[in-house]
Amino acid sequence: MKLSYVALLFGIVGVFFSSCNNYQEQYNALVEKNAVDQKRLHELEEEDRLVRGEYSLAIETLNSIEDTLRTITTNEKKIQELTQQKEFNGTLSQRQAIMAKLQVLRDENEAAKDAAKSMQRRVRSYQIENQQLKKMIAQAETRILEKEEDLKEARYIIDDMELALAKMEGQLTQKSGQLDDAYKDLKERNETLTETNDKLATTIADLETKNDFIDEQAKAYVACGNKKVLRKAGILSKVSMKKLTKTYQQFVRQNGDEIDYFNNDQIDCGGDGEIIYVLPIRDESSYEIQGSVLLIKNSKAFWATDKTVVLVKN
Repeated sequence: MKLSYVALLFGIVGVFFSSCNNYQEQYNALVEKNAVDQKRLHELEEEDRLVRGEYSLAIETLNSIEDTLRTITTNEKKIQELTQQKEFNGTLSQRQAIMAKLQVLRDENEAAKDAAKSMQRRVRSYQIENQQLKKMIAQAETRILEKEEDLKEARYIIDDMELALAKMEGQLTQKSGQLDDAYKDLKERNETLTETNDKLATTIADLETKNDFIDEQAKAYVACGNKKVLRKAGILSKVSMKKLTKTYQQFVRQNGDEIDYFNNDQIDCGGDGEIIYVLPIRDESSYEIQGSVLLIKNSKAFWATDKTVVLVKN
């Protein structure tokens, strides 16, 4: 874009130099306009850089939250396995060893929960405009709250197990029969914990679909061609060169090109002819047509209209 401005400047200066004597005044005006345009370009580039940075940080934080919740689920499965081990019906030392492992897993889950909440606060601070990403952030916050409630229930169960074991230790020699009753009660509580884990597994499965949503948000689709080609492909309406068919998005995806719009600021249609229409219609200040090449000056504004773009050539 900078080269285009310089080329335009020298061309205009040459014309006015040969045709009139007051070229200096017009030259100065062009220099001033070029400076303003360069400043605006820098502002747009800085804005785009910040948006991409916030987007990447949000994705990274959501991935970390997902990993943390997965760690909690893994620990809960270990807790479930420990409470079902036959050694829990064994000697006092065997029960104490299992309880020590349960306490470690409980503490790890508490630490993981605190880490997830910290990342939740961090992701809230990002200036995110993408609606799909906002939705994923809201879903992650909901799952963290649900996980917190589930961990609270698991903590109560382990606390009860600790109390029950302490009671067993004091009464073991005289009231061994009470140990079986207490374990039966703990087993029933563990069945409740199993149901909770099933719900958590479903929650984690939902969270794992996040990456698919995020990947789709970074995709855009482009179709280039003259009216004959685009109409034959079912993209351009037969009644107007400025109107698309109702199913144009489907046919653009089938016949056009897929691009990562974060890393593409220009679209080259190539071949003969120049671009005459950009459809669907969007903010004209967000792009510039240079022959068969479309320069995207404001990616955020340009793609806000539609992630599918049709470039009609003459």
